[in-house]
Amino acid sequence: MDTQDRRHSGQPKEDIASVENTKPVIDTFGILVFLVVVVEIVLVVGLNMYQQSRIESLTTKLQEANTELRLPENATLNTQVSEVLAGGDKLKNVLDSRVRWSKFYTLLNGITPKNVKLTGLTIADSGAFRAEGNTSSLSDLARLIVAWRDGTTAIPTPFTSVSLNSNGFSDSGGKRVVTFSISGSVNTGVLK
Repeated sequence: MDTQDRRHSGQPKEDIASVENTKPVIDTFGILVFLVVVVEIVLVVGLNMYQQSRIESLTTKLQEANTELRLPENATLNTQVSEVLAGGDKLKNVLDSRVRWSKFYTLLNGITPKNVKLTGLTIADSGAFRAEGNTSSLSDLARLIVAWRDGTTAIPTPFTSVSLNSNGFSDSGGKRVVTFSISGSVNTGVLK
């Protein structure tokens, strides 16, 4: 049936739906995403510019402070600071080595014969040591060297090597004593 037939046949006439001019949802969402991206870009650029200005400001202050530190009137202070920092580094190295120096002195005292008197003991960062002292006889000096090389049955030696540098005789309080100088290395493995 065509349209004329329907009109004449008594059937009601159907309205044709009209299409309104509406924006698709994707266009509104796209605009919203675009605005968010633009705002983020502006914020990132602004934050970057702010950080750059802070870096420039702090760099300028640092350069001014460095210039002031290099002035002649601060030379003594700079030397003292350098010495403190160097001492701090040495202390840190000693602490980091985790060597228990109290154990070293306990072992040293335990293996050193009683009639040996140490007058000096120096230990380098490398572990090398030098000891000076005196005792009543050459045989006591020999016992000292053997004890420091081998330890005792109950006490290990804190040294890895021991050698006699020099020995001689001197008078101490009207008594003749044997003086000596011994060097070697400290066994840090025993001291941990």
